[in-house]
Amino acid sequence: MEKFIDIIPMFLYFLSSVTFWIYLFNRNVTFQKLGHSFFGLGFSSQILLFIFKTINKGSLPLSDINEILFFLSMVMAMIFYGFSFAYRKQLVEFGSLMAPLIMFLIAFTIPFESRSTNIYHNFWFYMHVGSLVLSYGLIMFSSITAIIYIMTDRDLKRKKLNSFFVSKFSSSLEMVNNLEYKSTILAFIFLSIGLISSSVWTAIYVGKHWTWDLKQVLLSFLWLFYGFILHTRIIKNIVGRKASYLTLLGGLIAFIVFWLVGHPIF
Repeated sequence: MEKFIDIIPMFLYFLSSVTFWIYLFNRNVTFQKLGHSFFGLGFSSQILLFIFKTINKGSLPLSDINEILFFLSMVMAMIFYGFSFAYRKQLVEFGSLMAPLIMFLIAFTIPFESRSTNIYHNFWFYMHVGSLVLSYGLIMFSSITAIIYIMTDRDLKRKKLNSFFVSKFSSSLEMVNNLEYKSTILAFIFLSIGLISSSVWTAIYVGKHWTWDLKQVLLSFLWLFYGFILHTRIIKNIVGRKASYLTLLGGLIAFIVFWLVGHPIF
C-alpha cells in the first residue's frame, strides 16, 4: 500500500507531461489547462505524502538521499507552480520540461527491493530498451530532416535555384521544419520514459536506482540536452537553421551514446 502511495505523485506528473506534450503538438488550450491541472494535483499529492511521511516517521523525512531528492522535486514543483500563476502565458509551456524532470527525480526516490531473477526478462527492461530504441529512431529522423532544412535554406539564400534540395524541398520547407520539431518532441518523450523505466529496473533487479555507469550518465546528459533543445524552441523561440544545428548536435551525441558506449554486465 505504501509503495502505491509513493507512486501516485509520479503518475500524476506523468499525466501532466503527456498532456503538456500533446499541447505542444496541437496547441489546443484544453490540453494546456489539463497539463497545468495535473501538475497541481501532482504537487498537492507530494505535499500530502511529505506530511504523511513526517507523521509516520515522527520527524522531517530528510535523513537520506532518497528523501532529500523527493524534497528537492517538491521544491522545484512549488517554484514552477507558483510562478506559473503570475506568468502563466510565458511559463506554462515550460511545464512540458519541468513535469518530466520532477517525475524523473521522484522515480529515484521510490523504494524497491532487489530480486535474484533473470534481470533481462521483465517488463521494465523491455520498456527501457523499447523506449530508447524508439527515441534513437526519432533522433535519426529529426537529424535527417534538420540536414534537409539546413541545406535547402542555405541554397535558397544563395539563390541556387537549380540545386537538388531547392528543387525537391523548397515548397515544403515549413513542413520539413515542423517534422523536425515534432520528432524532437517525441524523442524527448521516449528518452524520458526510457530513463524512468531504467531507474525502476535497476532499483528492482540491481538494488539501486543509479549505477553511475558511463552509458547511464551519457543518456541522462542526452535527455537534458534534448530538454535544452525544446527550451530554446518553446521559450526562446529559436527557429530556422540555429534550431536545426542544435538538432544535429543532439543526433551526434545520440550516435556516440548508442554505438560507442556500452552498459556494464550485471
